[in-house]
Amino acid sequence: MTVKATAEAAGRVVLLSPDLDNLSGFETALAAGWSPDPRRAGDETFIMGELRRLRRDRSRFLNALNPDPKRAVRLGRESLSTQLFWIWDGEFCGSIGLRFIPGTEELPPEVSGHVGYSVVPWKQGNGHATRALRLLLAVAEKHGLAGLIILCNEDNDASRRVIERNGGELFKRGSHPSDRPDRTKLYFRLRPAPAD
Repeated sequence: MTVKATAEAAGRVVLLSPDLDNLSGFETALAAGWSPDPRRAGDETFIMGELRRLRRDRSRFLNALNPDPKRAVRLGRESLSTQLFWIWDGEFCGSIGLRFIPGTEELPPEVSGHVGYSVVPWKQGNGHATRALRLLLAVAEKHGLAGLIILCNEDNDASRRVIERNGGELFKRGSHPSDRPDRTKLYFRLRPAPAD
């Protein structure tokens, strides 16, 4: 039985690598106005642009979402690796990603933390983000990361609870170069751990 089929049978949350078989769930979410980038939530131009790119060439869109880890993005002298997953409970629930530079916990200043996630509105409030982050922490541990930084908006109580339920410790409040200067971010430290 595949991971996808197991999740459907059990109704539990799993992380799936994006693929053509489940791209239609991502497409449906975009068409409903969901943004995979929480900073672009409600940005119709961005969301419709992503939807047009997806519909123009599904394979190319998928390849851009799921880059070859051997082709990490160059940032100055460092290579930023990303690993994207779709949150799945029998259907598409959102996305979560891990960003890191192999061999260090450091990130370039313009990168807004090691983790980013977004759950579709009709799946929010069900613990999906909490479970997805717990699963992602196990992925981070396998990459040898000892500590992660994760940010959320100061007024995003739901995201703050997700982070704190996974052991996140608040260590800073302030703006971040990846967002508007007037937006206050909460900075948390997380420790990777095996999934339960």
